[in-house]
Amino acid sequence: MLAEILTIGDELTRGEIVDTNSAWLAGRLWDLDVTVRWMTSCRDDEADLRAALAAACARVDLVLTSGGLGPTEDDLTCDVVAAAAGVPVAIDEGARARLEQFLSSRGRPVSEVNLRQARVPAGARVHASPVGLAPGFEVALGGVPVVCLPGVPRELHAIWEAGLAARVDELRRAHGAAPRIARRVYRLFGCGESQVSEALRGLVDDVAGASLHYQVKFPEVLVKLVVRDPDAAAAAERLAALDAGLAARVGAWTYGTGDEPLPLVVGRALLAGGHRVAVAESCTAGLVGALLTELPGASGYFVGGAIAYADDEKVRQLDVSPATLGAHGAVSEEVVREMARGARARTGAGIGIAVSGIAGPGGGTPAKPVGTVWLAVDGPGAGHRTFRMRWPGPRDQVRTLAAWWALELVRQAIGGARA
Repeated sequence: MLAEILTIGDELTRGEIVDTNSAWLAGRLWDLDVTVRWMTSCRDDEADLRAALAAACARVDLVLTSGGLGPTEDDLTCDVVAAAAGVPVAIDEGARARLEQFLSSRGRPVSEVNLRQARVPAGARVHASPVGLAPGFEVALGGVPVVCLPGVPRELHAIWEAGLAARVDELRRAHGAAPRIARRVYRLFGCGESQVSEALRGLVDDVAGASLHYQVKFPEVLVKLVVRDPDAAAAAERLAALDAGLAARVGAWTYGTGDEPLPLVVGRALLAGGHRVAVAESCTAGLVGALLTELPGASGYFVGGAIAYADDEKVRQLDVSPATLGAHGAVSEEVVREMARGARARTGAGIGIAVSGIAGPGGGTPAKPVGTVWLAVDGPGAGHRTFRMRWPGPRDQVRTLAAWWALELVRQAIGGARA
């Protein structure tokens, strides 16, 4: 079953807001084995909306729209869809009742403008909103189901969870026999997309219904392995067989599978292992600590640390030797070793993590160009690890990549293995 997502609103086409509804809906449809073929956006313009709907219904099996269901005169979705279906606009009584209750609780009467939010094409299947005033609705245009939803993400999500997901699954089943999809997302770090593509060349060539897809989500690479088959069990079996081959080729770069990025994977591992960590950050200025505390319950493993940007602060807060700084410079293996040890000593943590580098755009030298970062992990359970990173990118990328490398060193140090 092929679908199109159509988002409606001048604020989208003018670039005033970012369309997150399309991405969210596409993910939910993918979970139901519905493939999104097109994503389109159009203005709050009657002719444009009419043309966009006609084009969508001509090329897919299911259309979902968001936007244009509010109370203002530029909210045209209901009018255009009703006209396309050849039916009048009606007031949904359930939506009217919720609207009246909402306004009366605030001492306000229901006006004609307010009632615009309760309108649906006559005879439409209504998808009530558990959290908003405007319901969603569904009509068939030329035999193609068109589901119209509010543009407010919170309301759209609530309608989906309250019953629309089950309805879409019902439509998919009624559409006829379709391939079931088995898929897995592998999360890789420390490599480039071209390296991964080269390593996986030919992996799925002789496997029926299998395909590989890549997504760069800096600073990581996502590899999506998909197997389609009318039999869900057969698709899952082939996926499992491919997993071993993929692990043999890119396992050294793979830190996990599924939805959890590296900060959450490392946080869970630290919590499960009973580790306590502290940070000593220079060029990242707190980014490592921020990543380490993304997981709820981070107080169970994160102690704290120091942001020691200036050399004097490295000495004062972390007991880095002035002689070491003088001999090797702040961006050096020797200094980050002492920073990591200092973080442990000052906090009593079992693991110390240190980062010092040249994020740019200035400050580089021929020996230590911009993008050079030294990192260290120190601890009795973690050993003593250092790593030099060089990344010829902009300042924000250097800092982000350095913070992720710090977490990757921790993951390796505590025995992190491929998920």
